[in-house]
Amino acid sequence: MHTATPPSDLDLRGAYPEVNSLVQMRYVARQLQLFKPRLVRSDQAGGLLTRYRGRGMNFEEVRDYQAGDDVRSIDWRVTARTGTTHTKLYQEERERPIVILLDLRSPMFFGSHRAFKSVAASGIAAALGWAGLQHSDRIGALLFSDNDIDTVRPKRSHHAVLAMIHSAVDRASKLQSPIAENGSQSMQTLLEEARRIARPGSALFLISDCHDLNQDCSQSLYLLSRHADLQVLRITDPLEQHLPDQSLTISDGRQRTFLYAGNRPLREHFAEKQAQARADVEQLCRRHRLPLLDFDNTKPIVGELMSFYGSRQQNGWHKNKRQ
Repeated sequence: MHTATPPSDLDLRGAYPEVNSLVQMRYVARQLQLFKPRLVRSDQAGGLLTRYRGRGMNFEEVRDYQAGDDVRSIDWRVTARTGTTHTKLYQEERERPIVILLDLRSPMFFGSHRAFKSVAASGIAAALGWAGLQHSDRIGALLFSDNDIDTVRPKRSHHAVLAMIHSAVDRASKLQSPIAENGSQSMQTLLEEARRIARPGSALFLISDCHDLNQDCSQSLYLLSRHADLQVLRITDPLEQHLPDQSLTISDGRQRTFLYAGNRPLREHFAEKQAQARADVEQLCRRHRLPLLDFDNTKPIVGELMSFYGSRQQNGWHKNKRQ
């Protein structure tokens, strides 16, 4: 008999993601709720409420029968009681295409403990993909590297999630330094590509360290948010926010330098600069009313996912949503 891997046993570590570990994230997906029921725009069957009316799962109201109404929806009890033909209306359940925007550029190749940002981001993307599929949504992805964008068209199939996973592992395995040798594409390029493939009513999950999510992206964010719902999942490493009070030897893979722990002005300047960069991202998200969720790549990903998307932890969403 096949035994499901307990979510508590799933722990992503290291510098590179592995296919098997990302496939196993499907066990976590059973406990994730990516959305609350809400009105959305789409014309396919699925698990979210829409303004379209017809024969669905949720009763809405009874009103006078009108020409063209389905006779199967006539409420015979109300009709007999009032002497006037009445019909039942329902809110149909509709699917929501999900597109995962996964940043696998060179700056994501960094980690001080447990897992690199690229590994944590890949794990989160896999979990969200499996969770969406669990609720019969169509899953697609844009995987963003320094020079290319891999596209997985939204499909209601495990093949789409597997295609995303294999592409993520392939892209991440080619990272060798947190500094791109020949430069890197901008976040704005990814957002513009997302606008091209995301249908109205889609749900987008941007998974990135957001190092260049800045004012240059404002127009693209505005246009995206007009016809799609975008969540920003920011992957951060504590070492990128505060330098430790111990001396460090750091390297970008080619050069090595020494940071003296006694250089307090340097540590303070670094912390202030990073705090301002984080605040700028938060202000940008607030302006466009985008949920911003922070993930610490030095913590177990499963616990982080459950704190935000766990079906019994919906309060975690409100606590961490940027107003």
